[in-house]
Amino acid sequence: MEEKTAFGKFISAKRKEKGLTQGGLAQRLYVTESAVSKWERGISYPDITLVTALCSALGISEHELITASDDVHQRQVELQAEKYRRLRRGYLRTLDILYGAALLVCLICNLAVDHTLSWFFIVAASCLTAFSVTSVPVLAVKKKGLVTLGAFFLSLNLLLLVCCVYTSGRWFFVSLASLAFAFSVVFAPFVLRNIVLPKEFCGHKALLSMGADTLLLFLLEAAACAYRNDFSRFFYPDGVLTLYLLSLPWAFLLVIRYAGISARFRTSVCLAVFGLYAFMVNGVSAAITDRVPLAWPAVDLGNWGDFHYWNGNVTALIAIACLAAALLFVCAGVSDARRRSRPAETERAAGGAKEDRHEA
Repeated sequence: MEEKTAFGKFISAKRKEKGLTQGGLAQRLYVTESAVSKWERGISYPDITLVTALCSALGISEHELITASDDVHQRQVELQAEKYRRLRRGYLRTLDILYGAALLVCLICNLAVDHTLSWFFIVAASCLTAFSVTSVPVLAVKKKGLVTLGAFFLSLNLLLLVCCVYTSGRWFFVSLASLAFAFSVVFAPFVLRNIVLPKEFCGHKALLSMGADTLLLFLLEAAACAYRNDFSRFFYPDGVLTLYLLSLPWAFLLVIRYAGISARFRTSVCLAVFGLYAFMVNGVSAAITDRVPLAWPAVDLGNWGDFHYWNGNVTALIAIACLAAALLFVCAGVSDARRRSRPAETERAAGGAKEDRHEA
């Protein structure tokens, strides 16, 4: 009886908060005024089929109706959500007004000064690029980061294309390849982490990212050579030099990701490779670009007054330091391997002793 009374008082209070009479509430629910009166006096409960309509009429949740009490936490959540929606709408509306005003002013100025539309298209593409950064993240429902990144990449390339056409240039494909390479280097690891790949590729995302970077770098070189009308350089020396320079990061990737050795041994291999690479990089690069015989850098660690020896001395010190560090990591790796093998040997010896006692 007390529960019915509390329920009735709750219904009555919420009805009055909404400014409804018993008759008005009854009309909304298509029931008699007497039925509403019985609810509020604690004589009976509403039919279960009326729960949704009653909650809607009183502006309460089903949980509040069942418990006959205000769900303060839920109301706070709903208020915060409504506040966020209002801020979101205001933010988007403000940006739309600003973009629209900028486009309108530039349209009028372009027509008034040049009597045609020319640089207005640059402004329009610029506003689209800004829109991709400021509004798309708010409008996107799923995968906001990927959608925003894609929209920004496309709009930025559209802006560059409009600028290229406006200046009567032919550099757009160089800029397109440059942006693709830059975006791949910076964002490819994050993109690959957030997309679904076939099972065969899930364990090779670093390899896929490095492969994409390599292909886009060669695409950039091809676009640059075509822009200079000297495509023969794409194969030699540019292509060969790029392959050599890429050999270091590829070696790091293959050793770190795929070498079946301990972390200390992998570190030692990477240090040794880097030391030798640093010592030879200038000589190999000169041999490729200048087509001269491969020569070791001039080294004289006792002579730092002659500029001729500076580069060789510095690279030699780097190589010595890397090789020394690699040797230390090898020693540490060997020590770790011996330490791990001792428990196994002890366990085997203990097992052999048990077998001897069992036989005896």
